[in-house]
Amino acid sequence: MRYVDNALIRQPTAVLLYGDQQLPVDEEIKVGMIFHKKEDCLQAIKSYHIKRSIDFKPKKSDQDRYVIECNQAPQCQFSLRASYSKVNKYWKIVRISNTHTCVSSALTQDHKKLDSNMICDNILSFVEDNVTIEVKALVAHIRDLFNYTISYKKAWIAKNKAIVKIYGDWEDSYNDLPQWLMVMKKWLPGTIIKLQTSPTALDNQVFFQRLFWTFKPCIDGFAFCKPIVQVDGTWLYGKYKGTLLLAVAQDGNNNIFPVAFAIVEGETKEAWNFFMKNLRRYVTPQEGICVISDRHASIKSAYENPSNGWQNPPTSHVYCLRHIGQNFVRETKQSKLRPFVSSMGYAPREPTFRFWRDELMKESVDAVAWVDKIPKEKWTQAFDGGRRWGHMTSILVEAMNSVYKGIRSLPITALVKATYSKSAALFGTRGMDALAVLGSDQVYTKECQLRITEAMTKAQSHIVTRHDRERFAVEETQDPREGRPKGTFKVDLGEKWCDCGRFQSLHMPCSHVIAACFDAHLQYQAYIDDVFKVASVCRVYEHTFEVVQAEMYWPKYEGRKLYPDPSMKRVKKGHPKKSRIRTEMDEFGKKERLCGLCQMPNHNRSNCPNAAGPSS
Repeated sequence: MRYVDNALIRQPTAVLLYGDQQLPVDEEIKVGMIFHKKEDCLQAIKSYHIKRSIDFKPKKSDQDRYVIECNQAPQCQFSLRASYSKVNKYWKIVRISNTHTCVSSALTQDHKKLDSNMICDNILSFVEDNVTIEVKALVAHIRDLFNYTISYKKAWIAKNKAIVKIYGDWEDSYNDLPQWLMVMKKWLPGTIIKLQTSPTALDNQVFFQRLFWTFKPCIDGFAFCKPIVQVDGTWLYGKYKGTLLLAVAQDGNNNIFPVAFAIVEGETKEAWNFFMKNLRRYVTPQEGICVISDRHASIKSAYENPSNGWQNPPTSHVYCLRHIGQNFVRETKQSKLRPFVSSMGYAPREPTFRFWRDELMKESVDAVAWVDKIPKEKWTQAFDGGRRWGHMTSILVEAMNSVYKGIRSLPITALVKATYSKSAALFGTRGMDALAVLGSDQVYTKECQLRITEAMTKAQSHIVTRHDRERFAVEETQDPREGRPKGTFKVDLGEKWCDCGRFQSLHMPCSHVIAACFDAHLQYQAYIDDVFKVASVCRVYEHTFEVVQAEMYWPKYEGRKLYPDPSMKRVKKGHPKKSRIRTEMDEFGKKERLCGLCQMPNHNRSNCPNAAGPSS
């Protein structure tokens, strides 16, 4: 990734004839300079004038000549002539008459010749190296280069022109999509592609409607991830409207794992049915999968639609707690009570949930009535039976949205290609990393080991009373530092149960289970789910992506020509919104501050409401 480097910008550039787009912006223009194209010649002339805060106007401009004079002629006698040599096939500055004797009449923040095309040529390499580069960084680059501060809008237009130069026009990109899909089917065997189109008024032409795709390594790898899948949608930024739908999971080392993609018209009922049906049929057919999402009515409808297959074999659908909190604030207008709702959702056991519900009841009967309308198993950890694996929010897919933010401004074929290249690189890197860890004889992932080490430290101070080989009473003798007083907990190894709730939620032993295993001379490792083994993470990434050969080897596409739906074209001028209207739940990029005592949000150790909470 390239960043704007002021030192690099100020280095003088040479005039290179054959296709080099760097031009001598720090040099004088002089007779004899040659250029590969007329555009390169014009850029050098513009750069010279912009940097000196003077202007010119063209007198003649055609295929063979380019003649200019000073904008303040006849007071200033400067003129320049460049012509095309048909023999040598290049453009050459053949005459410069006089020098500029004029002075800029006004101090301005912009220059007439510093248009979006000129800016596009000067930011092209930066956009090519990093399509996510922010417009304000490009504004700063132009300011350093020419000493003019251009408007955000002009820089945004220039960036989009650069994207078109690099990745092709949006309409052409739709035309190119069928061939790229055919290439993926040929060189990436097992890739699932479902393209929906609608007819046009002309034969052999169709309009794009929806596209679902996933790669074989993603399908194979998901089987060794945690059995959860988070789904969400995010807007596209380009010339045509649309929504990118994503499904993601998580491996045993807490890495976000891409599962499937779709481009649809929006988060409509039909679009989510299309996505959820293909996701279930081709990628996630396993029993017991937990789908985590917001409470969007279209997602709920698609999940419950029998024809989409999510009920047979049985799965579960739960809600993101952050969205629950946002909905609570919006509908009850009682933002100060949101921490109570969050604490109810995060509570790992039923008594703690009831404690926080009682506390909320003291504040507002209406607030309790609102949360009671939502089935507890849909939004609380205490009642979900461990199906969430501790994931109370949809932050995984929101974070993945952030990762893919840059590609959402690309033409459609470039976007689909980017999911291939990013996924291929991710699998290659993570696969090698996992093999290196496996080679060191490490059995469990780093994230798992951190939790187990912490639990073992606590277990050393517990007192265990054994009732039989599987059932124990475990008494804490030291402050557990979990926002509750010391307590005594029932452990049932046969049922994989601990009263604290963490054993069931996280699918790995808590300190009480480890203490019970030590007392019974049992291996606590038997109660760590296999998904946390390094070997399982290796299985997630063992199937790498094939390399697609150069375009010259691609088969020719001879099917119907694909066009964008005209109704999806943006008509409003200016750049589209970058994201949804931001709310407190959208601040997923910032690490949420948690209480040092109970590890819950929205308060700190000094005013922790859990300090006198329930004991069991």
